Amino acid sequence: MKKGQNMGASLFWLGQSGFLMEITTPRSLRILIDPFLTPTRGANDPRFQVEDLGPIDWILSTHEHLDHFDWESIVHLKKHNPGLQVMAPLHLKERLVKAGFLPSEYLYPRLFEWVDLSTTLKIQAIPSVHALHVEDGYDSGIPGQFLGYIMDFGGIRVYHSGDTILSPSLFDTLSAAGIHVALLPINGRDFFREREDIVGNLTAWEAVELAGRIGAKVLIPMHYDAFANNLGDIGQVVRYAHEYWPELSVAVLGYGQEWPIYIPRVLSSPK
Repeated sequence: MKKGQNMGASLFWLGQSGFLMEITTPRSLRILIDPFLTPTRGANDPRFQVEDLGPIDWILSTHEHLDHFDWESIVHLKKHNPGLQVMAPLHLKERLVKAGFLPSEYLYPRLFEWVDLSTTLKIQAIPSVHALHVEDGYDSGIPGQFLGYIMDFGGIRVYHSGDTILSPSLFDTLSAAGIHVALLPINGRDFFREREDIVGNLTAWEAVELAGRIGAKVLIPMHYDAFANNLGDIGQVVRYAHEYWPELSVAVLGYGQEWPIYIPRVLSSPK
């Protein structure tokens, strides 16, 4: 695909790490990624309800933390979309069965294997570096417990990291993956939040550096708005990218704003 060309796919930000991906060609396909729609103590009120989203074909869940695997919303979504399918870590299977999913409607992705969701969309699950609790240590858990997803359609690759920090193996994987658009958390981590058992993520600086170093053309910051004690700073992302990675576009999405997925063209500098 030529840079600057849109292939009939858009992202809508729902808040936190939640996105709706809508593919319109050759047929409509609507996918939710980590939707967090249930009012939760300590969190800002969600901007959307299940009824606002329209028909949904798939849910992708990266891991079991509430703001990524919102069970109440998943139950509600299943009632509104009887044919709904879900891709999530294997150990969440029992909870999905309770939510009404049949075995044929649940897909456990094997790490690094491509799965075709349609004739134009394939998805690869890769490990993220995360933990259920701070005391467990980052990069803990069973293989496949914390996931990121690489979505490929029409030659464009979009990476949704879920919750993660960096490790040498993750950096090497992403460097070789040909990512065009990176959806990365920016809330960071520190001693005081970790003392409250808040497992952290990439800082604003790390997110920009990661996107730039792996060759991404667009960085979409996420995971910075839901909890008052775990926010991120969009301004830092924009300033750092502008100063150190000027050819990296930072797309700061408004709630529910459509962002057509494409690879921006960059003019060559005059010789």
